[in-house]
Amino acid sequence: MPTADAAEPEPRNVTVINGDFTEPSFTSSGSGDKLAGWSVQYPYRLLPSDAAHPDNLPALLLRNKRATDQSISQRLRGVRTGAQVTVTFDDNAGGRSRACTNAQLAGGQPYTLQGSGGPQQRFTTDPGSTAWHRERTYTFTASENEPLLTFASAQTTGTWDCGPLIAKVRATYVPPPVDMKVAKNRLPAPEAFEGNESITVRTAADHCASTRTNCTYTVDTAYSYTYYDKARIIGETYFNCTRNTISHDRPVRFTGRSYDSLSQQAGINRLTTLTDNVNQQFEAGVAASSPEPWRWTTTSDRKIHETIEAGEASWIEAQPGRQRTDGWFTSDTDDPDKQIRLHVVADGPSPLVPDRIYQRTGPMTAAEKQRCRSDRPSAPTPVDAEAPAAATDRND
Repeated sequence: MPTADAAEPEPRNVTVINGDFTEPSFTSSGSGDKLAGWSVQYPYRLLPSDAAHPDNLPALLLRNKRATDQSISQRLRGVRTGAQVTVTFDDNAGGRSRACTNAQLAGGQPYTLQGSGGPQQRFTTDPGSTAWHRERTYTFTASENEPLLTFASAQTTGTWDCGPLIAKVRATYVPPPVDMKVAKNRLPAPEAFEGNESITVRTAADHCASTRTNCTYTVDTAYSYTYYDKARIIGETYFNCTRNTISHDRPVRFTGRSYDSLSQQAGINRLTTLTDNVNQQFEAGVAASSPEPWRWTTTSDRKIHETIEAGEASWIEAQPGRQRTDGWFTSDTDDPDKQIRLHVVADGPSPLVPDRIYQRTGPMTAAEKQRCRSDRPSAPTPVDAEAPAAATDRND
């Protein structure tokens, strides 16, 4: 697994599901079928011939015939918290053929656009025009993973069939830098979604666990990396209180274990249970992106030849090699509105980065020197120590 690159990231394309509003296919304007990838009730779409879009694409009317909710929304999959997202789209005033009066078209059709963490921005179609306005833009910084993008009509006058049209929704994002300061015992909380809706982490984990092939774990290599943990002292500290150099072999045992956000933050131990399907999916996903299998625990026994000069202390420090793995469990379905996604981060001993073992020696502290100068523990001197030796009874 590669070490995270500190270079300035390049913008990436976001896969906006059904951004051209073509699915499911339809043969007449006004299709009320569910719009794949988008949360919307009773969508009203115009065929390319009716929409008159320059790229011969369909268009979607933001207003709604049988619901008070005049919005459509979608989660931008693969986008992370802190990413700067830019959305582009085309708009037009209209609706159904001849549904809008000249007065309604004269002022333009108002609507809003908002992404999670960003401001709600108000747009208006070009006043007095029925031509398409190409590549309007909206930029925001995501406040959550898979931020929700929401278009909503602000038209309040006239009938439902006169309102803003949108088409050709696209998005790019600049990913945030990798935060390598997150401690292994305080990993980010897991998140779960089904389609565009948030669901409980336990629901997603139980779904993945129900069968071996229900979910696939995919490592996000851009946010997965190897690193060295903080050094810590292992074993005892030796103090040489003698007048001579001491040389000996010291056995050292070094152990490490894994942490994961699923058990740490949600109390779900499926990932660390080696017979659980979630564990098997995770290990298969790691194996697909790494030349070495995941290690849940590690134990190393070393023998160190230690040399301690007179009046010095000696101790052993270990700096473990660690591996942070960030990724998503996704359910096996072709329906984007039924797909379950579960974000999980794990941190464990790395087979790719060798542990560092240090023998350290140095002067003793004042307290340690005082201990070396202290009297040898022994029995107290007899009260009559100054009396001359005398014969003793044979029976004494």
